[in-house]
Amino acid sequence: MGLTTWIGSRPRKVDVAVAKNYLGLEEIEALNLIVSLFLDFGELQALSLKPMYMRDWVAKLDDFLRLSDRETLTHAGNVSHEMALVKAEAEYEKFRVLEAAKPSPVEKHFQEAITHVRKLADKKPRKKRP
Repeated sequence: MGLTTWIGSRPRKVDVAVAKNYLGLEEIEALNLIVSLFLDFGELQALSLKPMYMRDWVAKLDDFLRLSDRETLTHAGNVSHEMALVKAEAEYEKFRVLEAAKPSPVEKHFQEAITHVRKLADKKPRKKRP
């Protein structure tokens, strides 16, 4: 499925729709630094009372990424958001079916308890009946 991050002990369907859940640790750290620096730049612009429009932010972000030797997107790509969601959810469904076939933690503990009781019963000497 490709997920690297999720909340809780198991991935949920909503986790597959979040792009940054597929990033590795170094990629997340780089993303956090970029976002932090860009927000600081935005705060500086606000303190300067400089009006900024969305097209200005897009241009500044591209400039900022180029300045930090990062690539910028030049096109929208070949896969739509909807197509990506369909693919991710289909992969999640395969994962869910495989996970549902595995024993639950309760079932695992129950099996361990049965094994433990059987070992105790085998070690206990049996009394002979008169």
